[in-house]
Amino acid sequence: MNQAPAISLVVQAKRKAENGVDYSPRHGARCPWCSRKTATYCTRPWEGPARIRFHRCTNSACVLSSMGVSIKSLEADQND
Repeated sequence: MNQAPAISLVVQAKRKAENGVDYSPRHGARCPWCSRKTATYCTRPWEGPARIRFHRCTNSACVLSSMGVSIKSLEADQND
């Protein structure tokens, strides 16, 4: 059985979590693996028109959650 495609998908999701997903003030941030809403554990101050937050997936069945991967989100100020 070839596991390379599954491993590739996990690597891509982990990379997306590290690089940053979109953050919506209305909907929060979604896990790049399971698409569930995440829990915020750190919110950085605004730096110009952008703010960075860090999240964890709360879905116990999620691969990223079981690996303890931190998910970075980026919020852009729409008023600028």
